[in-house]
Amino acid sequence: YSEEWVEEAKRRGLPNISSMVDAIPALVTEKSINLFGKFHVFTKAELESRVEVKYETYSKAVNVEARAMIDIASKQIIPAVIRYAKSLADAVNVIGSVEGADISVEKDLLLQTTQLLKETQTALGVLKQKTEAAGLMEEGERRARYYHDEVSPAMEALRKPVDQLEMIVDKEMWPMPSYGDLMFEV
Repeated sequence: YSEEWVEEAKRRGLPNISSMVDAIPALVTEKSINLFGKFHVFTKAELESRVEVKYETYSKAVNVEARAMIDIASKQIIPAVIRYAKSLADAVNVIGSVEGADISVEKDLLLQTTQLLKETQTALGVLKQKTEAAGLMEEGERRARYYHDEVSPAMEALRKPVDQLEMIVDKEMWPMPSYGDLMFEV
């Protein structure tokens, strides 16, 4: 929501819950339990059961996304970026062998690419560690909050250098459709 709406909601006394994990406890507030009970929709036990299922569903969804990111980054993105970096290094060597040739662009791209590759590898390691740690936790609110507070930000941290690499790496070497392809060619 826009910042104006957040302020308007606050003025009206409306809740502004920013995530699914933060919204789940609303199912078992005294007010919710009384409302659902009054109209014979759900009992307190049924609402508590739904809370457990929602936490589990959230955790499983983020886990699948995180593991997919790990797989794609490890098996597709990083190898493609290494191939591109090698082609840049080869260009630096070949073009650089010509006396007077300016290879500053190639060198800059190679340095930028290898720096982003390092950031990608580091972020991938963090995501792997956090995803594995989440998998060891008992199902429930604690695990769902860990996925929200730790795994999801680690996923965003991995996405950041990969998005930058997508803008640099040769389109023919990039292993999947780019955002541009999806927006304008599908």
